[in-house]
Amino acid sequence: MSPQTRHLPAATLSASTSPARVRRLADGWWLAVAFRPLFFAAALQAAAAVPLWVWIYTAGVAEVAGLPAMTWHAHEMVFGFLPPIMAGYLLSATPNWSGRLPTAGRPLALLVGLWLAGRLVPLVAPLPLALAADAAFPLAVSALLIREMRLGRSGQSRHGLMLFPVLAVAALAHRLLGDDPAMAATMARTGIAVAALLIAAVGGRLVPSLTRNALAGRGAERVPAPYGRFDIFVLLATSVALPAWVLAPDALFSAALLAAAGLLQLARLLRWRGWLLRRGDILALHAGYAWLVAGLLLAALSALPQSGVPADSALHALTAGAIGSMTLAVMSRLTTTRGPGDHAGQRLCLIALAAVNAGALLRISAPLSAEHYLHLIGSGALLWSFAYLLFALAQTRQFRADRRG
Repeated sequence: MSPQTRHLPAATLSASTSPARVRRLADGWWLAVAFRPLFFAAALQAAAAVPLWVWIYTAGVAEVAGLPAMTWHAHEMVFGFLPPIMAGYLLSATPNWSGRLPTAGRPLALLVGLWLAGRLVPLVAPLPLALAADAAFPLAVSALLIREMRLGRSGQSRHGLMLFPVLAVAALAHRLLGDDPAMAATMARTGIAVAALLIAAVGGRLVPSLTRNALAGRGAERVPAPYGRFDIFVLLATSVALPAWVLAPDALFSAALLAAAGLLQLARLLRWRGWLLRRGDILALHAGYAWLVAGLLLAALSALPQSGVPADSALHALTAGAIGSMTLAVMSRLTTTRGPGDHAGQRLCLIALAAVNAGALLRISAPLSAEHYLHLIGSGALLWSFAYLLFALAQTRQFRADRRG
């Protein structure tokens, strides 16, 4: 008998009890799998942090948590928001690599507590304590993922396992170098590039696979081609372009590399035939990937002085657009398919996906309209954060549905 089940009543462990049900009874629904509490925490942060940033920006607050206000905003939305989502996804998937049970129960609760401490302690503590609190969660998750990678079987894709430690190091450097605007911006772009590469790597397998299944189920004659050499070439091109953008976002060679990567990613997206779909949850994944294409192409244009495309629009196409919409699409799918069905929760997720894309579009449009800049930022922030609030509400509905089940 496993440690997770030895203290359960004998009547609970009947022959008809599934392993998944036993795990939920032992650890509690929220702590039975990593994505539930970590996605919920990230969603609540997104729902609160963006409207708070709009207030800080309009009120002229100069410093937050020992960092310049703009640097704090970047830190929270890149290194506060991204790690729990990546960790929730990767730690839930670790049995695919190692064959071990995923992180759950008290160790998972401790991870959530470390993440929360990293968001709250820096608001009141001096730099050494703030750095320690902020670093605890990404370093702990990195250690878990490195262990899983060592135990993993050959042939498994490990993009996320390798990229998360890079995100952790960038988070530490961003906190340490926050007083240097140029270095802080470089570290923030590093975190964004890690997320974009993960979207390209994991999304590049997930999106066509789900699309192929959906189209084949309808009897469609033309479906996405299997993963092959073209996909590897596109990933390599993107893996070169994004570091160039991190180090030299205004250079002409970066513009050329980003344009090439963006066009290749566009060709890749078109090969998946998303326009044939009728399912909103899978269409949302295509939309998230389209934001990656837009972000790469806008970043290329923003490096050209005569293009008129602000770097701010390109940056937020990758963050509010690609990261915001793709992570929400993946989280929504996991939440609504890994557990009891709840139609109201699924509808909330679909509304949230529409809202997050609309909010991203407004935010990216803001730098192009000086007259309506603040109105567009405020409206975009409210829609974007409202989307994550709806997702958090959908998670609570799944919890109630499981309790009823």
